[in-house]
Amino acid sequence: MSAVITRAEARPKYRVSMVELLILAVGATTVNSALYFTGMSAGASFNVTGAPIDEISYALVGAASFVPILLMGTIALYLGWLKPSILPAARWIGVIVALGSIASSYIATDSFAAGTWLGLMHVVSAIAWFLAIGRTSAH
Repeated sequence: MSAVITRAEARPKYRVSMVELLILAVGATTVNSALYFTGMSAGASFNVTGAPIDEISYALVGAASFVPILLMGTIALYLGWLKPSILPAARWIGVIVALGSIASSYIATDSFAAGTWLGLMHVVSAIAWFLAIGRTSAH
């Protein structure tokens, strides 16, 4: 005889771990910091046009990498505990926001090189978000 598996049992269970979220936020911040310093070494000017700040600094790159992943990830963690089915949507929404905002990198900076380096940082953040939110669990 074969065992009957219900649809609910066949669906993967999504989970978010606060420790994994923190590790991926730190990892994205580290990689984005390396990209920032590589871009600076390559001669990219991180000057900003039409904003209250004059230049994108290392501190801003670190904060803009770490805080959104940790803050929004914590919200996703809470919502995932309440309703796990929300995590797949949250996973893709975060990726779309991160990748969709690449255009702002080119708009805000005065050089194509800086926009490209900042765009790469958005890709790193999107990957970190994708890995952190809604991973499937066997249990």
